[in-house]
Amino acid sequence: MSRTPSFVTFPAADADWSAFVTDYASERLEGARAHLDTIAAGRSEDVMAAWAKADIAVTHAHQMMESLSEVHPDREVRQLATELQQRSQRFRTARDGDPELYAAVATALADAPLDGDDARARDLILADFRLAGAHLDGESRSRLAQVDDELSAAATEFSENIREDVGRVRVSPESLAGLPDDYVSAHPVGADGLVEITTDYPDMGPFLDMSSDAAAREKLMRADYQRAYPANDGVLRRLLQLRDEKARLLGFDGWPDYATARMMIEDGAAIEGFLASIEGAVRAAGEADAAMLLERKRRDDPAAESLLISDSRYYIETLKTETYGVDAHEVRRYLDYSRVRDGILALSAELFGVTFSPAPGAAAWHADVDVYDVIDGGDTIGRIALDMHPREGKYGHMACFPLVTGIGGSHLPEAALVCNFPRGRMTFDDLETYLHEFGHLLHVVFSGTVRHPRLAGLSEQGEWDFVEAPSQLLEEWAWTHEVLARFAVDDDGAPIPAELVEALRASRDLGAGLMTCRQLVYAQLSYRLHRDVPEDLASASAAIERELDVRTPLDGTHQYASFGHLTTYSSCYYTYQWSLSIAKDLFTGFDAGHLLDPVRAQNYRQAVLAPGGSRPAAQLIEDFLGRPFSTRAYEEWLASLATSR
Repeated sequence: MSRTPSFVTFPAADADWSAFVTDYASERLEGARAHLDTIAAGRSEDVMAAWAKADIAVTHAHQMMESLSEVHPDREVRQLATELQQRSQRFRTARDGDPELYAAVATALADAPLDGDDARARDLILADFRLAGAHLDGESRSRLAQVDDELSAAATEFSENIREDVGRVRVSPESLAGLPDDYVSAHPVGADGLVEITTDYPDMGPFLDMSSDAAAREKLMRADYQRAYPANDGVLRRLLQLRDEKARLLGFDGWPDYATARMMIEDGAAIEGFLASIEGAVRAAGEADAAMLLERKRRDDPAAESLLISDSRYYIETLKTETYGVDAHEVRRYLDYSRVRDGILALSAELFGVTFSPAPGAAAWHADVDVYDVIDGGDTIGRIALDMHPREGKYGHMACFPLVTGIGGSHLPEAALVCNFPRGRMTFDDLETYLHEFGHLLHVVFSGTVRHPRLAGLSEQGEWDFVEAPSQLLEEWAWTHEVLARFAVDDDGAPIPAELVEALRASRDLGAGLMTCRQLVYAQLSYRLHRDVPEDLASASAAIERELDVRTPLDGTHQYASFGHLTTYSSCYYTYQWSLSIAKDLFTGFDAGHLLDPVRAQNYRQAVLAPGGSRPAAQLIEDFLGRPFSTRAYEEWLASLATSR
């Protein structure tokens, strides 16, 4: 039966956005309060339904405020949305830690004859109460509430400091030698005879990949690694201490054990064991990559004694060209943003049996945003917004932001991709990233029929170490001519040559060992800072980098101060490696020689994406593959990198 779509109506650009965000959040939180009061007072005939309505309202308030705090062009609106996001978080925290509400819900639901999704949601809701301290004595709950307030404020401050600090360097025009003409023309020479390059993604990525000026690359990367420092040094120290205190108040040995309580992985020790297994598998390949890149660097600089962190991207791209004939400039000729956008929409439509229909009348927060309705068999099943180019004050990286979690029968899912791609030519890395983030978007939309927000596909309280697997899986579609020839075309309409795609495929693993070692730096930084709660963050972070990176670090920098994932992923950045191992496993369920097979794609949609969190992630994987998942394939692939050249 067709459902009439009902989406959020955003104000016009010149309307009162402050009133909109205030009313949006307040109405939902007040509605949630009313539903929860009926439960606590024992007046609700259906506690599960009342809880779901309250949870939906809180979730939607939080999601919309989080998104607008990162994307709205008006700083005052962003700040107001941030305050309302904190309010919604305090509401949720107080709700989950309320002992009277816990008792009422537990009494009503503990022995209720529930099954299926209802039973799973019930069990997770009761566990959430305990993880929020609803079972603690009054004094402990009071301190926990204070800690949660301080945590929310610290996390917001940490993120704002990063978002508002864009690094800028001025370099000579000669430093742009090797960069494409459109990049050079977008960076005119100033009155001082120099060119400004920023740490925004469209500026920094191509420069690090293509500029042959080693000193300029290092200067730019140092600027990036110093963002939000020293402002965030004290903020992060406070954040770590508060998290540790919260975990111990709740009976855990430290934050990593608390943070993994809802994850696929068991506990903090399991994080350590998993990362150690990945390091053991990839270390030799990483060292071999570093030696190979240093050897190439010495052809340019015979006196070079080390490979700096700022060197590796440039020499990886250089060797791809020299060894495999992959010319980054040539690849960019075929990757115009608009054609890539339309191509990915068409690809996803064909694979998953849906249509993306432009919604030109739908207002958004900025004129740059493209809005599409997602239609399946005549039914509108969701809406997506593509906010894809940089602007002042906007979130500086790439992410999928759920705006409205879909709930079967009552709310259609809405989500936004918030990225920072150039408006014209894109790099191949940009294309991969686009597919990655689009994988998150599909997960939000296709899981929009679950009946409990607690079981949503991208629930903040779900198995977050699985959430990157669908996005990493979709990256695989960037690597075949069968796919790329559809939208990777030059200005004359000629598709990217098959031999260039084959060269890209041949070069795919070049530097993969080195870059995986870098990912281990981030993963261990995330884990160990929370495990150890060091007083001297700079020394602890530098020690991790020296231990795990196979390149020479940029001494004196403080990248941890701008490592934004420390707020969202906390101690669990291991999830990128964990999810990648799952993505490698999931990919075995497809025909690598024919990735346009819609039957397998739609089987995957139904088995893995559509259920959201209604079943454990391990079960979703097994449902699709017909066997339990394993990280072995990923570890074997990493180990093979050392001898694959």
